[in-house]
Amino acid sequence: MKQALIIFFSFIFLLFVQACSNTTPTLPASKPAPITHPKSPAPITLDKTYFKNKLVTKVDNEKGVITISTVNGFHKKPRRKTQTWANNFITAFIDQKAGNISYQINSLVQYKDHDKHLYKEVSYNTGTEQKTEESSILKHDISCLGSAYSGCMHTEHTAFSIDSTLIENMAASYTDGSQNKWRYTLSPRKGPNYSAYLFIAEIAALVEVALEYQAD
Repeated sequence: MKQALIIFFSFIFLLFVQACSNTTPTLPASKPAPITHPKSPAPITLDKTYFKNKLVTKVDNEKGVITISTVNGFHKKPRRKTQTWANNFITAFIDQKAGNISYQINSLVQYKDHDKHLYKEVSYNTGTEQKTEESSILKHDISCLGSAYSGCMHTEHTAFSIDSTLIENMAASYTDGSQNKWRYTLSPRKGPNYSAYLFIAEIAALVEVALEYQAD
């Protein structure tokens, strides 16, 4: 009897050892590898250096005129397609024969409507007074792609000349890192006014390069 019990317990022990040897050990779960994202581009600093690098220069030797523009500078993005918005820039015209510089403020105004707004009046502060004068519509494009029920997309290129002394004084007021703006208001024959602006840094960049060309 005693021998039978010994054999029985030995058999049970062997089964237990075998079961343990066939058990796969549990390993701790590894943490997922962190997701790597490409580095975000450095934020753009809208300073004088930025706008100088964006200037567009054209030389017309036949007319003897050098044109410098900030048209490729800062582009404002609309919040809604139905909202009036504009891209604004300044242009310098250097008369190589006369040696003088004239300046023009441009706005590409976009809006959705059935009728033209015609932004033909501008108001701005000269520092000593509020001035209002006529602006010119240089071009007017209309796009009625899709449903025209809510109106077509209009783009008006409106422009006005501005005193060179005023522009050059604003340029001289620029300080490094400044984000100050010079504002003006466009008034249409129909529809709401539009408040536009240029960065002082943008004006300073243009004037600096224009004066360099004038000195050559």
